[in-house]
Amino acid sequence: MGNKLRPKKVKAPYRKYVAGEGLSHTWGFTSTVPVAVDESPEEELPKGKDVEIFDTPQGQYYYRESTESIVHIKARQNGSQGSLNRVSKTSDNHEGADWDQMRLPWEIQRLVLSFSGEEIKPSYLLVCKCWYLMCLPLIYKHPALSSRNFNSFVDTVISNRKKKFGEYVVEMDLSTIMQSGKNSFVSKLLRRCSPSLERFTAPQTSFGYAPLISLKSCHELKYLDLGLVSETVKLKELFAAIKNFTHLTHLAFPRSSINCDGFREFQWPKNLQYLKLSGGITNEFVRETQWPRSITTLEFSYCPQVDEHAVYRVLSQIGDNLQHLYFHYPMPSLHENALDYVFRYSSHLISIQLMVDYCSRWVFSEHMLAPLVYPRPLRTIYLQCSGSLGLSSKIHPDDFTIAIMESRLPCLKNISVSSKLGWDMNGDDVSDLVSVFEDQGGSVYLNY
Repeated sequence: MGNKLRPKKVKAPYRKYVAGEGLSHTWGFTSTVPVAVDESPEEELPKGKDVEIFDTPQGQYYYRESTESIVHIKARQNGSQGSLNRVSKTSDNHEGADWDQMRLPWEIQRLVLSFSGEEIKPSYLLVCKCWYLMCLPLIYKHPALSSRNFNSFVDTVISNRKKKFGEYVVEMDLSTIMQSGKNSFVSKLLRRCSPSLERFTAPQTSFGYAPLISLKSCHELKYLDLGLVSETVKLKELFAAIKNFTHLTHLAFPRSSINCDGFREFQWPKNLQYLKLSGGITNEFVRETQWPRSITTLEFSYCPQVDEHAVYRVLSQIGDNLQHLYFHYPMPSLHENALDYVFRYSSHLISIQLMVDYCSRWVFSEHMLAPLVYPRPLRTIYLQCSGSLGLSSKIHPDDFTIAIMESRLPCLKNISVSSKLGWDMNGDDVSDLVSVFEDQGGSVYLNY
């Protein structure tokens, strides 16, 4: 048995922060000085004397000079000045004292950490077990992957099946991964991360048949970007993989896609809002597909088989719902003025990108920009050019100047012109356009 008369060991003095009270001096006594401790459960303060109270993690004490001992006290709330307003709780229970000092609930701490975003560091996992459980999903929510840490990430997610780190991944961007012959890695990552994965950007390589099969399990996917994939992808297999994605809102086709079989039986996701068409899609696919009317943004990027008849067939179905329409170079099947009629089919556009290679100055004429019962909502025009010879004379600054002066584009605020178009930004024609456009509150930008 231990010596019961031996004085108890008390921690050294330190400063403690208490929520709502600030920093307070906390005094303690070491065991080097033999001081007796009175273990009476309750002890009133001596009347008529100024006694200094010492706060310790074990409770509150004061020094009794008559017996040369340290007396444990319990404060009483009487509202008088000079009395203690704090009540000691379970001084012998250190765990209860720690919970009493924690004034900020764990739910509030979790909200604060969730708003920190990318500022969460791995060192936060070492604070305590609760912080470990709260910070771990935030760290794996959007991993910043590169060629240097990709193999370590794969080992962590795939090899360790008990901890299931992949269930925390919400967004996975593999656009910076440059490697080949690793389809199995991407396939396994998709399977491990499928429960919570909402955004996925495929790598430029290593996305073949096996990743498409694993993609079927990602039912919570909202954003799917396959635009960088350079390997051959069959659209029939892609349609089979995404047919049950009810939450999908963003879809970008692969640029090297082939084989459009099966599109007639394909049911588009009902919440699809953004669609980027590219690759080996055919005119038959574009004309006979029942496009969802929920699409508000449509892009054409490197569709070598699509001609202007297929483009206008799509616009005749969903043109009134489109708010953003973009055309990218090259589109070999389009002739030099194929896009002159886009404003007739799409009257609710907010922004549009036109290639000078496939349109002429008549696109901004009074016949194409017919008057509407409401002000045309177009605010931004991107005028791009491939840089081929003879394109600088197709669209002149005066074409915009006349359209603005005749109120064909009343809501237009931004005109972005490619430097390849060859406009003289210091010339009189551009100066006239800028002066007229400034009266409308707009600006002209040169895009390099």
